[in-house]
Amino acid sequence: MQYFVIHGTMRKINEKRNGERTMKQLKKYIPLGIDLIITFIAIIVYSCLKPERAPLTYVQILVGPMVLGAVLLLNHTRTIHIPTIISYLLMIHLVLALILGSAFNFYDLIPAWDMILHGYFGFLCSVLVFCVLLNYNGEQLKGFFIFVLIFFVTMGVAGLWEIYEFTMDSLLGGDAQRVEESILAGHSPVYDTMMDMIIAVVGIILFYLCMLLDKCRSYRLTRYLYKEIQMNKKDIGK
Repeated sequence: MQYFVIHGTMRKINEKRNGERTMKQLKKYIPLGIDLIITFIAIIVYSCLKPERAPLTYVQILVGPMVLGAVLLLNHTRTIHIPTIISYLLMIHLVLALILGSAFNFYDLIPAWDMILHGYFGFLCSVLVFCVLLNYNGEQLKGFFIFVLIFFVTMGVAGLWEIYEFTMDSLLGGDAQRVEESILAGHSPVYDTMMDMIIAVVGIILFYLCMLLDKCRSYRLTRYLYKEIQMNKKDIGK
């Protein structure tokens, strides 16, 4: 009789653990699910508001779910894990930049939109680099050198983006770098490019301030991110 009681109790405990594990796995898909809904709505609204319906715009709108899907696939490997909270931050950036910014012309409607997104990019890229470092001997991270590395990697990525914009403008005849706008405003032709880089630095500084606040709170956020990364590695290893 005692055997059956113990066996039944262990079965309930295992079922509870499996249920919790399943819920944790499902939560990882929430950012992608939200982005798919937003993408579906954006395609419908764009099709109604824009009679010309540029094919390239539809591709831009669909990039968001593709990126978040790639992050999920990456998280199912043993190489690296991006915490779910970072997926939310990435989703926000993709929606603001690709859907609102490019598809619905917020870059032209709101002059500060480009500046805001470059600042957000600096912050987001810093967070992503930090999470990548946490995947590799995160418990041995040294503050000063990590912050220096994050700064240079993020600025390098920002520089590569400016090279991409320059290349696309040269090939397609566009003006993503707002050269004409800068000249008409009496600024240097590279004014927009330099401001984008400077605003990215502001985003990095914001990340540093968040880390300082996290330090004052006994590294709660850092420990949370590191714990999720380690738990995911254990789940993948099973």
